[in-house]
Amino acid sequence: MPVSHAGSSILTCTDEQVPGLLQVLAQVTDPRQKRGRRFTLVFMLAVAVVCVLAGAKNFREIGDQAAGLPQDLLAALGGRPHPLWRKITVPSEKRIRTLLQALDAAALDLIIGCWLRALAAAGKLDGLLTAIAIDGKWLRGVADGPVKLFAAMLHEDKIMIAQHRIPDDTNEITQVKDLLDPVDLTDAVVTADAAHAQHDTAAYVAGERGSDYLLHVKGNQPGLQRAIYDKINAGCGTAPDHVSIDYRHGRIVRRSLWVTGADGIEFPHAAQVTRIRRDTYDLTGTALAKEIVHGITSLEPGRGTPAVLAGLTRGQWGIESVHWLRDTAYAEDHNTGYTGDGAQVMATLRNIAISLLHLAGITEINRTLQRITRDRTRALLFLPL
Repeated sequence: MPVSHAGSSILTCTDEQVPGLLQVLAQVTDPRQKRGRRFTLVFMLAVAVVCVLAGAKNFREIGDQAAGLPQDLLAALGGRPHPLWRKITVPSEKRIRTLLQALDAAALDLIIGCWLRALAAAGKLDGLLTAIAIDGKWLRGVADGPVKLFAAMLHEDKIMIAQHRIPDDTNEITQVKDLLDPVDLTDAVVTADAAHAQHDTAAYVAGERGSDYLLHVKGNQPGLQRAIYDKINAGCGTAPDHVSIDYRHGRIVRRSLWVTGADGIEFPHAAQVTRIRRDTYDLTGTALAKEIVHGITSLEPGRGTPAVLAGLTRGQWGIESVHWLRDTAYAEDHNTGYTGDGAQVMATLRNIAISLLHLAGITEINRTLQRITRDRTRALLFLPL
C-alpha cells in the first residue's frame, strides 16, 4: 500500500520492504557545513533516538546518556572507531543540541511519520478501515514562546504518523489540510474532537480527499449540537444501539451509544449522528460521573455500525494518552531552553520512541523506558535498524 499522499523519496517504500532506521535517517538533510564534520548525521540522530528510548528527557540527558553507551551498541548505530583511540567516540551534548536545533523539523516529521506508517502497515491486509485521530498539543518550555504542534495518530497501533507546527497567528482548526495533505487517507476515517466539527474540515476529508470523518460535537457548535440532539431523540428509542463496559483503575465505565441517520442536518457529507453516554461507577456500583457526547460522521450504516462508531469514538481519546505519556514519561512541559526547531525535533524523537514501543506491543511504557535505562543495549530490541 502507499504510505503517503505527497511526494518524497522515503514514501516509495512498500509493506514488504520497509527501510531500517539508519536508512531512513539518511534521508534527512544535514544542515551543517561539510568542513569539520566529525560525526555523521545518521549516527548522531540514531544516538539521540536510543537515548530518548532510554528515557532522556532533554538535550542534557541525551548528552549524559550518549557518553555511557556501550561500544557494541554504538557500532550497531553506525559508529566507527577513532583511528587514534581505537574506540567509537560519541558527540557531546553541545554538538547534539546544535544539530537538533538546526534541523528542518517539518521535513524530519514527514520522513519519520511515513516510516512509522509503513512499519505499522507491514503485513496488514489492504482495504481495512484505518482510523486516524488528530489533535493538538502545546509545548510550553520554549525560549521564544510556546509552540503548538498538531499530530495524527493511528488508533489501533497508537503510532504518530504526522506532525505539523501550527503558525503562531492561527490555531489547529485552520491546519487540518496542512497536517493531512502528506498522509495517505485511502480507506481511512479521520476522528477529531469538537474543535474540528467544522464545515471546512468535513468538506476537505470527505470531499476533497474522498475519505470519511467522525467528529465530536459540543457547545462550540450550538446549532449543530441541537440538531443532532433533536435527531437522536426523534430517531432512537430509550435502549442504546451498543453498550460496552470496562473495569479498570478501580472504576467501572459503561458506554452506551445511540445512532441514527443524519437526513436534514446541514453538514457536508453527513450520513449518521451519534450520542454516547459514559457512566462511571466505583466497584460497589455507586455512580460517580456521567458525560454525554454527540458526534457526526460521513460513514454510512454499512461501514459505520454502532460497534464501529463506539470504537472510533473511544479511539480518538488514544491520542490524548500519547500526549499524556510525553508529559509524564518525558516531562515535556517542564523542559525549557529550546530554540529554533529544537522543541519540535525533541517531540519527534519522543514520538519515535513511544511509537516503536507501541509497535512492539508494549503497554507499560514508563517501566520499559526504565528497563532500557538500566541496560541501553535493550534499545536494539525495539529498533529496526
